[in-house]
Amino acid sequence: MKTDQTKPAGQRKKKAARACIHCQKAHLTCDDSRPCQRCIKRNLATTCTDGARKKAKYLQDIEGSPSIAALTNDNANRNSSYNYGFGSNATNLEYSILSNMLGSPLTDTVPNAQTPTSADVLNNICPVTASTGPAVRRRNQIITPEMAYASATKPFSYADGYHYLINYVKTRMSREDLMRISRALALFRPSVLASMMNLTEDDLVFTEKCLQRTLLEYEKLISYSGTPTVVWRRTGEITLVGKEFSLLTQWSRDMLLSKKTYIYELMSNPSAVEYWEKYALHAFDNTDSAVYSTCILMSPTKRIVPCTFCFTIKRDIFDLPSVIVGNVSVRTAMGGVDQKLT
Repeated sequence: MKTDQTKPAGQRKKKAARACIHCQKAHLTCDDSRPCQRCIKRNLATTCTDGARKKAKYLQDIEGSPSIAALTNDNANRNSSYNYGFGSNATNLEYSILSNMLGSPLTDTVPNAQTPTSADVLNNICPVTASTGPAVRRRNQIITPEMAYASATKPFSYADGYHYLINYVKTRMSREDLMRISRALALFRPSVLASMMNLTEDDLVFTEKCLQRTLLEYEKLISYSGTPTVVWRRTGEITLVGKEFSLLTQWSRDMLLSKKTYIYELMSNPSAVEYWEKYALHAFDNTDSAVYSTCILMSPTKRIVPCTFCFTIKRDIFDLPSVIVGNVSVRTAMGGVDQKLT
């Protein structure tokens, strides 16, 4: 018999005002008793205490960060506690980077506590390094399916790309541009959480194998096409470049693939901001339709290349954006496009 149906509405289980640390970490509904019923069942009664809170804020710590040197030791100790409960360290790190870029981590912290800022956390979690020669050049060495599968032995570090993005935006763009990109990233962060929550290290290695195999096929297709085409990962890191794209923009394949290069680095600032806003709207909309826009690309000599631009987001078997296929064509008339690059 279902006795719950006879209970008055006021007696039904209500969400606790504050979850315990274990329920908070697992993002599950808690109750007001201490220890809570879930912790009792999991033999965690002795450590069941109220989870910490923080003051409500949104994107307020992106600017005005304390010096990194002053907080390096403190943040290095705190970084080990940035665990969002994913089944993979690589996934946990990627989501941690996204969260800290936005200045609003998922887990709560103690009110009035001195928390690491976006730049501090990013620089200590995943320091930016110079372009990794062998890792980047590997794309040029993959010529068979067997080599594609063998090249992926561990999960790809997307955290590096997000780290580079925030540093790039902070040093190259205005405060307004930074805020617009951060808001764009905030749009798809919940979807990233839902898609990544149950992924394991093996899942991530498998998706990287699939990506490398897919790139091998895309490379053949691009060589047959006459359309300027470029392919990049969800962080913007360029993975394939068509000959026609190089002819159009004067960016050679070697220039773009001999080191880590990101698609937004080839765009004017307004075009880069607009790209991230459009990407955020379509990253998890479950369609394969292309997104059409215009953009201004820049040649290595800073020559303006006004283009019509479309990109298609290709997803892996877990519905995460895997690679983005971009096609461009030159516009013959500027049509009111601002030619001043910022």
